[in-house]
Amino acid sequence: MRVFVSEYVCGGAWPEETLDSSLAIEGRAMLVGLVNDLLRVPGVEVATTWDKRLRPFPFSPVSTLSVEQISSPHDEQQAFARLCDQSDAAFVIAPEFHSVLAKRVRTASARTRLVGCNVEATTLCSDKLRLATVLAEVGIPTIATEAFEPASQPDSVKHGDSAFPCVIKPRDGAGSLLTCRVPNSDELAALSKQLLTDGAGFSFVRQPFIEGVAISCAAIVTAGRDNDPGRLRIDVLPPCQQIVSGDGCFTYEGFEYPPAITDSRKIQVERLVRRCCSLIPGLKGYVGFDLLVPHAENAQPIVVEINPRLTTGFLLWQKMCNDNLVARMLAPTDDDATPESPLSWKSAPTAIRMSLLSDQALS
Repeated sequence: MRVFVSEYVCGGAWPEETLDSSLAIEGRAMLVGLVNDLLRVPGVEVATTWDKRLRPFPFSPVSTLSVEQISSPHDEQQAFARLCDQSDAAFVIAPEFHSVLAKRVRTASARTRLVGCNVEATTLCSDKLRLATVLAEVGIPTIATEAFEPASQPDSVKHGDSAFPCVIKPRDGAGSLLTCRVPNSDELAALSKQLLTDGAGFSFVRQPFIEGVAISCAAIVTAGRDNDPGRLRIDVLPPCQQIVSGDGCFTYEGFEYPPAITDSRKIQVERLVRRCCSLIPGLKGYVGFDLLVPHAENAQPIVVEINPRLTTGFLLWQKMCNDNLVARMLAPTDDDATPESPLSWKSAPTAIRMSLLSDQALS
């Protein structure tokens, strides 16, 4: 079985002369983690691409791994289509902004077996405003989200001071790109002017800032018996806590386990993730979740974002799991081969902390 792994930022598709360092660090980490697990699956050969601008590809040569060095985004685009055609399955990792992920998912799913969310689910989850609307419609707790137009200051400050602090972010952003906590209307006016230049090409949303614990969770969704959408197998991975910068920009710095929430809260998080996977059609393979557990007593955990692709939290769960998570994602969909046993987890030490603040990600 030949499996193509495509990581947009480090794989050579990034269109700008300089790579975004934060996205490149996360992208490299996910690419390495995914390839590591795939190489441990018997009978699997892996193909991938690598941007020539980066340091040498971070794997020693092995017969079951082929790496195509990419010189330009144009070359990557051609390689992406060709490697999809030449592979039995593909994992696609890309940022959601400007429909990049959705376009690549559409291309891959038309040429090979896509291990991941379909294009409809990817498009929905890439749009924070539309996703919040759909979640509310099906009764899933989520954060209140509205469109924000930097050029329309009279409208954007109409909420009054009681609506601060708030968070402004791109409607289709990835990571913490152009995301900012805003304490008052004066700061909002200043940010709006900045976004008119720095955020050209993006639409934005506004959300209330809620005090709480930022949680990462994920699920591996595979076909159930007879490929019945109502009988999906949903393996929920243990929640971990996000480490973000304290400067109001929410720069993602890593994660730690166990999270600072009670066992009852963990159960609530798992149930919430299961509901999302059951109620939103097309979520498949690895699905990442950003959630918030409010400090307020009796407040329910809420969904902030759903990531229809691999996330960096995978690196933690990969270390904690006795089973090969990628092998579970690749599981065939026929009745006899569908895995029935639950994932087995290692006895965790008191705490695990993984930081992404290292240029080793580009080494």
